[in-house]
Amino acid sequence: MRQITVIGMGLIGTSLAGALRAADERESPLGALHVTGYDVDPANTSTARGKLAIDREAATLAEAVQGAQLVVIATPVQAVREVLAALPPLLAEGTVVTDVASTKAEIGAWAAELLPPTFPFVGGHPMAGKAQHGPQAADLSLFQGAIYCLTPAPQVPQYALELVEAVALTIGARPYFIDPHEHDAYVAAISHLPFLLSAGLVDITSRSPAWRELALLAATGYRDMTRLASGDVAMHRDIALTNRAALLRWIDEMMHWLAETRDHLDAADSAALTAMFERVRDHREAWLHHNERLRPAKNTST
Repeated sequence: MRQITVIGMGLIGTSLAGALRAADERESPLGALHVTGYDVDPANTSTARGKLAIDREAATLAEAVQGAQLVVIATPVQAVREVLAALPPLLAEGTVVTDVASTKAEIGAWAAELLPPTFPFVGGHPMAGKAQHGPQAADLSLFQGAIYCLTPAPQVPQYALELVEAVALTIGARPYFIDPHEHDAYVAAISHLPFLLSAGLVDITSRSPAWRELALLAATGYRDMTRLASGDVAMHRDIALTNRAALLRWIDEMMHWLAETRDHLDAADSAALTAMFERVRDHREAWLHHNERLRPAKNTST
C-alpha cells in the first residue's frame, strides 16, 4: 500500500487528500493508498478526518511524513519554504516531494536550495479552487477535468514524474507539463490579476460614502465579479509576493487598457466602444466554447 502525506489541510489539501482516498484502487494508477494529513492547526486536521478525507491525523510534521513515498505540500506559498527546510532529516531516501501552490518559479528555487537530490521535487499546481477556504469547504470533485500543471526541474528522475502525474490522473485532473517561469507569467494574467481586480472593485465601492446605497443595489453582476475577493487572504498575499514581476506586467497592461477605455468614454467614441465590446465578447465566447465545463448557466441578470 502506497503511503501519501498531505501537509496543509486547507481547501486544496483536504480536497486533494479526499479525492485520492476516494479513488477506486482498481482503476487508479496509484493503486491502494493510505493518506495521512497534517496541519499546524490541529482543528483543520480533525475537520479533514471528520470529512473522511484522510486515513490518519498526524500531530507533528515528523509523524506525518514517516514512511511516506510521496509528500504533498498544500500550505500557503510562503510556508512552503519552511516545510521544505524542515523535511530533509525527516524523510526516507527516495521520497518524492511536490506542492500545489499557485506560483512555481520561486518554489522551484527553494526546493533546489533546500532539498538534497535524494528527495526529488516536482512542482505542481491544480488549476481549481473555490471562493470558500478551509477544510470545511473541501470538495472531492474539485479537480475533475481541471488542468494540473507540473513544473519539474530537468534532472528529476522519471519515477518521481510518473508518481506525481499519477496523482493528477487519480483525482480526475489533466496533467500539463510547463516551464515554471512560463507558468507564473500565464497564471498572473488568468488567475492572480482577476483576484486583484475583484478585490479592487470591492475596495473602491465599499469605501465610497454611498456604499450603503450601493450595497442595496448590487446584484448578481457585482456578486460574480467580486467572488474572488472572498478568497483566503494569506494565500493571495503570498501569491502576489512570490509572483511580483509577472503580476506587475499584467497590472500595467490593465492600466493601459483602462486608460484607453477612459479616452473612448471621454470622447464619446461610440464606434470604438462598440468595436471593443464586440471583440471581448467574441473572444470570451470562443474561449467558453472550447471549455464546456466552465460554461455558466444561462442567466443575463446583472
